Amino acid sequence: MLVPSYLIFLFVLCIVFCSAMLGMWVSRRLPAHHMAAEVKSTVSVSMAIVGTMTALVISFLISSANSSFKSSNDVIFKISSDISQIDGFLRRYGPETEPIRESLQRLTALVIEGLFSDKASGRHTVDSPDVVRSLGEVQDRILALKPSDDRLRWLRAESLNLAASIGSARSLMVQQEKHTNLPLAFIGAVVVWLVVIFGSFGFFAPRNVTTVVSLLLSTFAVAIAFKLILDLDHPYDHGVRLSMPPIHISSEPLRHTLEKIRHP
Repeated sequence: MLVPSYLIFLFVLCIVFCSAMLGMWVSRRLPAHHMAAEVKSTVSVSMAIVGTMTALVISFLISSANSSFKSSNDVIFKISSDISQIDGFLRRYGPETEPIRESLQRLTALVIEGLFSDKASGRHTVDSPDVVRSLGEVQDRILALKPSDDRLRWLRAESLNLAASIGSARSLMVQQEKHTNLPLAFIGAVVVWLVVIFGSFGFFAPRNVTTVVSLLLSTFAVAIAFKLILDLDHPYDHGVRLSMPPIHISSEPLRHTLEKIRHP
């Protein structure tokens, strides 16, 4: 994400709330006939149409962002499943695969460290050169195996297929991180509509503290919705976090490898 979601949250909060305050300010400087009941009725009906469109588009944006988030989560769980299956196949292959399983432990630790570690920046590392090298090492070592019968050949072939699947899933994660699924034109249109709607609210609202606080809370809720949408669409940044998958391989070697990565 080029602009952090919290900055967009603050921008939406400020511009929409200021539009309501501007409406209040303008209403005090217009002739009285601009505040007539007929004018208020006409504006209310017009804003109801705009409000309905805004609600529909916000619902669409939330649905789109949620689909993007679930897709990213599914990719992570796919990688987890593939790693677990490779480890199981290599265990069945025999003791000669122990060095490969150690490389797989390191690959797993690098993936976990990159995606789920608590970093000060709050940003996860998706396109890590270390992960690419570690995955290549696992693939090369599996290719170097010399199976002596059909059973071992099948285990080797399945392990290679799963390792290739991990590479494809990692490439998909990188693409998901770099591209947004949200139609930015819709987001811009919704912000403009909200400015118009809240400007009309302020135009006819009574000028007192209760009204101002109510408008502020309403704009805060709308701005939070925008932040949630952007966080869901970029799950590798700040905000909403992906679920850490249960990777079913030996926990002690994995924990030891993680410690070596974090404290070299």
